Amino acid sequence: MPIIGTKYLSQIVKPEMLKHDELNIIKSPTGSGKTYFALTAIPSTVPDPAHKIVYLIDTINGKEQILQNYNARPLYHLWTDELEGINFDNDMFETNQRIVIITYAKFGVLLDRDPDFHRHFDYIICDELHSLIKFQYFSKQPNYHSIAKRGLERAVRNDHTKVVALTATPTQVENEFDTPKHRIPIDDNEVIHYETKQVIHYTNIDEVLNRISLHQTGLLYVSHITTMKAMEQTAHEMGFNPVSVWSISNTDHEMTQEQLNVREQVLKHYTLPPEYNLFIINASSETSIKIKSPMDYAIVHSGDEDTQVQVRGRINNDLSCLYLPATDSTIINMPDYFLDCPLYRADKEKLCEVLNLRNASGRLCGWTTVKRRIVASGYKVTEGRRGNYRFTVISDPV
Repeated sequence: MPIIGTKYLSQIVKPEMLKHDELNIIKSPTGSGKTYFALTAIPSTVPDPAHKIVYLIDTINGKEQILQNYNARPLYHLWTDELEGINFDNDMFETNQRIVIITYAKFGVLLDRDPDFHRHFDYIICDELHSLIKFQYFSKQPNYHSIAKRGLERAVRNDHTKVVALTATPTQVENEFDTPKHRIPIDDNEVIHYETKQVIHYTNIDEVLNRISLHQTGLLYVSHITTMKAMEQTAHEMGFNPVSVWSISNTDHEMTQEQLNVREQVLKHYTLPPEYNLFIINASSETSIKIKSPMDYAIVHSGDEDTQVQVRGRINNDLSCLYLPATDSTIINMPDYFLDCPLYRADKEKLCEVLNLRNASGRLCGWTTVKRRIVASGYKVTEGRRGNYRFTVISDPV
């Protein structure tokens, strides 16, 4: 049970506190009742929520867990057709009173077809909105995440739509969302949330695994799949019973039936099967999902503070120990999209934005500093030239 704070979000945030014409930002730590607030408390104020509310989420894993456990439904079938000619007032949803939940990417697809699509809702509830900003850097053309962001910015300015952002890490949303903003006042000591009893900083992840008892159960986050596989092999050799789960949409690394079974168990029942004692995840489960199995520890192999907060938030109980990289030797976890391909000047600038490394003054680090940190994290960096243009190739640690 959560032991910090006394009230859930639904007891603190009242409907009259939410504004039109401003992005309503609600900081919602794990255990604060975010999903209940979004899928029960807000809909209770709307006569016909199935026709008036859409819930946007960043990951497929998070979407599927909600669909299996809450009064929600996936993409309405008529939205897959051309939007022209559909009478949204009468034929938008079947009358089953279930909120529709879709990913930000799908929301961008629908906005690309109809730029006014956002106007049909009283509420647009955005789960972990900061992820939408990050995902823009990974999207191919057409960039549906960018389209979704611009559509939400228009929706904030719509006369009757209230846009609500629920996130444990609101800083990036406050800095980069181009609308007026309304931060709902919430006292961190008042809202219920789970406790982390100890934070330990490490410089070598193998040393962390060596000190952990095999009788304990924990969570390990690393950023990309090749590292997940390597860490699973290392943990297995140390005597752990590890299992990795990533996105089902990754066609380059398809999961085994064993992994799919574990994924189903976690998404449907919130629990890790008892035969495993180390659950390895990446960004596909960094946000949105819940794990209610007792976890003794979490290792977040990332120097990004938002990622650290989000991954800890997947565990819905008090945590004895959280292991984080030492701050004076921050470990870079390279996104797969930037590995083993030529990076020209614009690509390297984008990579700097994605990694979001800051200097002491809070300014974004340039390529020279970022490159040094990448090399220090063990990656192989080689330089090349094509015609008059120089490029860089970054490869996995060897």
